[in-house]
Amino acid sequence: MTMNNPAVAGTPATIYTGVTASLNIVLTNDTGADINLTNAASLEVFMPLYFTAAQLEQMTISNITPAGWTFSYNSADMSLQLNWTGGNAPWFSNGAITFSINNVLTSNTPNADVVQINFNGISGANVPSQVSSALALVAQPAPGNLNLQQVLSVTPEFGGAVYVSAVSNPLTNTLYLNLKNIGSTPLFNGNNMWTGSPKVSVSFVYGTTSGSLAPDDKQQATQTGSAWAISAGIYVDQTGGWSVQNPSVTGQANSPTWTLTPNNTNKQIIGTGDQSNVTFSFANIISMTPTGPTQMYVQFSGFMANDGTHYNDTVFVVPISKQIPPNPGAIGIYSLAETIPVNSSTEQVSIPLTWSMFGVGSVKLSFYIPGMTIPEQKYTYGTTAHPALNYDTEHPQITGITKTQTLTVYCWAYSDSNWQNQLNKIQCTVPLIFPPVINSFTIQPTTIVPPASYAFQLQWDIEGQDSFEIIADNGSGSPVKLPVPQTVSTYIVNPTAPQTTYTLNVYGNTTND
Repeated sequence: MTMNNPAVAGTPATIYTGVTASLNIVLTNDTGADINLTNAASLEVFMPLYFTAAQLEQMTISNITPAGWTFSYNSADMSLQLNWTGGNAPWFSNGAITFSINNVLTSNTPNADVVQINFNGISGANVPSQVSSALALVAQPAPGNLNLQQVLSVTPEFGGAVYVSAVSNPLTNTLYLNLKNIGSTPLFNGNNMWTGSPKVSVSFVYGTTSGSLAPDDKQQATQTGSAWAISAGIYVDQTGGWSVQNPSVTGQANSPTWTLTPNNTNKQIIGTGDQSNVTFSFANIISMTPTGPTQMYVQFSGFMANDGTHYNDTVFVVPISKQIPPNPGAIGIYSLAETIPVNSSTEQVSIPLTWSMFGVGSVKLSFYIPGMTIPEQKYTYGTTAHPALNYDTEHPQITGITKTQTLTVYCWAYSDSNWQNQLNKIQCTVPLIFPPVINSFTIQPTTIVPPASYAFQLQWDIEGQDSFEIIADNGSGSPVKLPVPQTVSTYIVNPTAPQTTYTLNVYGNTTND
C-alpha cells in the first residue's frame, strides 16, 4: 500500500491541521498470484483517530480503478467502505486498485497515525487481513518558523540493522534511535521555560512484506513478531531528561505509536557539547518478514526554538535494513560519545562503549595508544554462547592520557565463556581530547654565570600539549622565540633590557596562552 497527498511532497503522507486535503492510495497485488474477487469482497478504510465522526462522514472516495467498486460510509464502525459489484473477476498479480479520498480535514492537534485498510471477503494465498500506511498530521509551516532538520540529526545506531528470522527460531532485535543537536545553541535557547506540548511520535511501516518491519494486526497482537510487542525506553540521556510512553493494544489506535517527550524541567530539551545527545531503545523487535529496506517515521510536533520562535513540525525518515542473520561473532562496536574530554593525566577517563554480537559466549576488549600499556577488559555471557542477538554497554576506565590522541578499541569475540575459541575481531576509534593547559609558569633569580650580569630560571608545568614555545619581548618591537627544547620544563635566561616579558604558549587542538 502506498499513499500520498499531492499537495505536500515527501514521505510519509502528510496533511496539515485545518487544511483540506486529498489522499491518493494504491493497493498492489504482490501475493505472487491472481486474486479472485466476488461480490462478497469489500475494502474498509479506517482513518486515523484524530478525525471525528462528523469529519469522516464528509469524506468521499473517487477515481476508483478498476471499475466495479462502489463507495459508502459505514457508520457502524466509522469506515470508508468500498464494495465490489463486478461479479467474479481477477485482481491480477502485480495489478493495482487505486482511488482517492477527498475532503480529508481535521483541526485536531498534530499527531502520528496510520490509514488502515481491511480486506473482507478476499481470500487467497498470502492475502493479508489488512494493510496500513502512515499519515502524519502536522501544523502548517509558518513564516518565521525555523527548520528542525537543519539543527537535528536523527539517526539509527549500528546502521539500523534488524535481523529477520523464521517462526521456528525467532531472533529478538533492538533498534537504537539517536537524536543529536548539531546546532551551535541548545534546541530551546530562550530566557523563559518553553511552553506547549512538544513531542516526538515514532512509528514503523507495518505489514508482512519486504518493505515492512512487522505486522500490527491487533487481533494477533499476542503472536510472536507483532509490532505491538516492541517496547521503547531511554538508552542514553545526556540532556535534562526525557520520558517514553509505549502504546497499549487495548487502546483505540489501530497501529502502535511510541511517544517521546522532554520532561517539563528540561529547559534546553537537547543541549550542546556533552549534553547534545539522547538515545532511545526499541526492544523486542522480531521481524519474520522478507529481507529488505524499511523505515521508521520520527515526527516532531510543537517544539519551540526560543521565547518567540517555533520550529515547523517535521518528520524524519530513518532507514532500517532488514538482513539475514550474520555469522556468529561481534557485529559492531562504537562509542556513545563522539569525543571524550580529558582534563588531567591522572584523571580516570571513562570510555562509554556499546557493541552488538551474535552467538557469542565472551568478549575481550583491548586498547591501543602509542607508548601506553592499557589493561584488557573481559566480559562473559554465560556458560555457552548466547543463542541469539545480544548487546552490551560498558564503561572501561583508563588513566595516563597526556595529550589529545586517538584510542583504538579492539573487540575480540569468542564462542565459549573462557576466551579460548575466537570467532572474530572488530574495532572502533575514540578521539580523546585533552586541551593543552598551563598549570604554572614562574621566573626566579638564579646563580649568575659570568659574563652574564643577570640570570633567571623560567619554570613551567604544562599538560596536553603537542608543542610549546616561549617568546621573549624586551620592548624593541621584535619579540624573539627562545631555543627551548620540547623535553625540558626549566630554562635559564639572561635579560639585558630593563624589562623583558616572557610568554609561554602551548599548542594542541586549542591554544592556551
